[in-house]
Amino acid sequence: MGQQLSTIFTSLGEPQKKESESVTATMTDYDRLVDLFYKRLAEQRQYNQEMKEQDRRWSMQKVVERFPGWNEVTIANLHSLFLLFDNQSNGMLGFDDFCAVLESLGDETSMETRKEKFNGADTDNDGWITYDEFLSLVYNFNPQENGEPTGLALLCNEVAENIQFVSNLTVGEQLEYGLF
Repeated sequence: MGQQLSTIFTSLGEPQKKESESVTATMTDYDRLVDLFYKRLAEQRQYNQEMKEQDRRWSMQKVVERFPGWNEVTIANLHSLFLLFDNQSNGMLGFDDFCAVLESLGDETSMETRKEKFNGADTDNDGWITYDEFLSLVYNFNPQENGEPTGLALLCNEVAENIQFVSNLTVGEQLEYGLF
């Protein structure tokens, strides 16, 4: 009778080498260089991610400083609205898009007032406002009283607070409030 060989296969169907068959070579200079490259690449990616996050926080802090009375939640909400209504995906809002943002916030000003304010914010008169112009327009839409936001700027704070309140509720609590 012949000798029976039993071969073990990997999940890819390739014969698995026995321990005695595997080569236990020491790392070459090239292997060490490649290993060092990937280690430094991973460190650089981690550093870049940390700097990106720090940059984002610094940028948000600068925006909050420009608009006293607004916080990060209000500005983040406005940024989301800006992106949502940027129908041309060009980083700008036209007048109709701007009006849609105002309506989503619950603003009830007349079209004439909106048009006047929009045209005042459209510094290059091209019919579009940038995100920066948008923030300034919304913040200064109504005159401040005692250094505090009023009108639309205050409404933005209230909407952001409501969104934050709802997002902090459990699903059960949201059901109890009738939010579904």
